[in-house]
Amino acid sequence: MQIVRPIVSGVGGLGRSVSDLGRLQAVARILIRHGLGLLVAGIDLPGMPRAERELQTTPERATQAITELGPTFVKLGQILSTRPDVIPEAYCEAFTKLQDDVGALPFAEIEAELDKSLGPDWRDRVDVDEEPLATASIAQVHTGRLKDGTRVVLKVQRPGIARIIRSDLNILYFLARRLLAEVPEARSFDPLGMLGEFDRSISAELDFTIEAGNITKFQKNFAGDPEVHIPRVYDALTTAEVLCLEFLDGVTLREARAAGCDMKVVGDRYLRVAYDMLFVHGLFHGDLHPGNVIVLPGDVIGLVDFGMVGRLTAEMRNNVISIMFALQRGDYRTIARLFYEIAIKDGRLDYPAVERETVEVMQEHWSGGSIREMNMGAFVMGLAVRAARQGCRIPSNYTMLFKSIMTSEGLAKSLIEEVDPIAAIRPYFERMVAERISRESLEKEAFYYAFTMQSLLSRLPVTVSQLLDDMDAQRLRFSVRNIADPAEIAAADRRTNRVLAGSMAMTSAVCGTLALLIDSAWLGIAIALFFYAVMAALFAYTVWSVFWNRG
Repeated sequence: MQIVRPIVSGVGGLGRSVSDLGRLQAVARILIRHGLGLLVAGIDLPGMPRAERELQTTPERATQAITELGPTFVKLGQILSTRPDVIPEAYCEAFTKLQDDVGALPFAEIEAELDKSLGPDWRDRVDVDEEPLATASIAQVHTGRLKDGTRVVLKVQRPGIARIIRSDLNILYFLARRLLAEVPEARSFDPLGMLGEFDRSISAELDFTIEAGNITKFQKNFAGDPEVHIPRVYDALTTAEVLCLEFLDGVTLREARAAGCDMKVVGDRYLRVAYDMLFVHGLFHGDLHPGNVIVLPGDVIGLVDFGMVGRLTAEMRNNVISIMFALQRGDYRTIARLFYEIAIKDGRLDYPAVERETVEVMQEHWSGGSIREMNMGAFVMGLAVRAARQGCRIPSNYTMLFKSIMTSEGLAKSLIEEVDPIAAIRPYFERMVAERISRESLEKEAFYYAFTMQSLLSRLPVTVSQLLDDMDAQRLRFSVRNIADPAEIAAADRRTNRVLAGSMAMTSAVCGTLALLIDSAWLGIAIALFFYAVMAALFAYTVWSVFWNRG
């Protein structure tokens, strides 16, 4: 798949799309070293080794390359790991292991960033430990103490990381546009749309004031809940590059069992928090892995890292609940219909085929026994793969939702065997089904449709009057476009060319014969020979076209 070769013959043509050619050179070097040279074959940059001609890669080598490429590519790989409708399953599995942990920065660089973001007087307000608590590709986390002794954590953005990520995004957009130009079939998974969603997500992670705002919203949603603790934000020490939060003194969910926590209580509370965010609040944590769930004294659930959040509309919540409810009853027809309605369709779909694929996925992942035995993540991803076969795909806003459900389910099954994630979700969809058919809900629906109909009827007389006036004044126009088969158009062009060539051959023969009547014998013979040569060439072309290029 030569994406770059056709459009990059030198640095000049690329500069209009990608501003940081140095970063492109680094990306190309890494891809070549890991056997992915064909993707950048044809880029001629100073000092860059010649790209290998063949694509010799495995999921493991691709994972290594992505890890070396840095945070932008790692986070994109993590998102692609939930999209088996876009990349092969083996790569999805390999990309789930991607981690953005990197080496620690010297504390001098952290101090320089604090000076720039908070001003040189930050030392008068907080003491920061030099040893990092955690390191990641976008930020480094340090513990500290305010002057009143309160323990805090400071999330400090790595210097220059925003510029690197923006440069990487420009390169990804450039490659995605060329992919669409060279491989039109790639439109089926909407690479530019996926990149747009990814761009918005990672750009939000680069602005810590957005994360601080997300934390405030979660605090309001869980206000008064003694079983959940959302850390406090210290606004005076928070900027776009620095986030100061309350320190949560506990253990991660993965360490909770070894620390002696009551795992039945922890599991029930964890699932309640996860499902409350999804099905009650409509604002959910987009990266709820074990490291972001802290178990505090008293088995209180604490959450950290709110850089990636998702939002659910009422319609999305209803669709997910309907899928779960149908799954509980083994109703494959409802599941097929819901996925058909949710999916983005690139053309006319064969609905019976969609329904048939849904039945096969259910038979693979559900034996008709306990729903607890079902791997919900594999089931949802199986549906996504089958949908892609039929020419449709799951919208990106649903992708994060399904990823969150899969994370909660997988985490509960692997770490908290005392709880049943499927059973825990049942009260939510029972309540939402009851709410959907309640009198209040039906009245709202009736009012909405009545208002819509009233608006339509109020416009109808004017619209019909204008239509009749246009018809009476002969202003009504219809645009008709004939969509013909390109092969048929090409065949018609060839037939026309043969007719023209034959006609010109006959005309040349006549002109040659008339030239023989010229008084000057030698001049007449020369002109005649010229026209006879043209006639012979056109006649030969016509014969060749008829017998060797039919159509």
